[in-house]
Amino acid sequence: MSGKNAKTASKNNPTSREQSKKYLLDGKEIKPVQIILQNKSFFGAEYDSGELIVNKKGSPLSWQQARITATRS
Repeated sequence: MSGKNAKTASKNNPTSREQSKKYLLDGKEIKPVQIILQNKSFFGAEYDSGELIVNKKGSPLSWQQARITATRS
């Protein structure tokens, strides 16, 4: 026996990675962005143009809420 183990496929192989999912809200692509406020920090959502997505009260929409509302493409 030579003591060599068979090589396994790399877990970091770029050719085997899945494409990132794109989300559309109101027909515009959205992306996650970190929002830092005085008392908390969380991931929010913004349009590709850089405009922050807010709810009806004017508060920033969290990334989880935006993902649920958005459609995947």
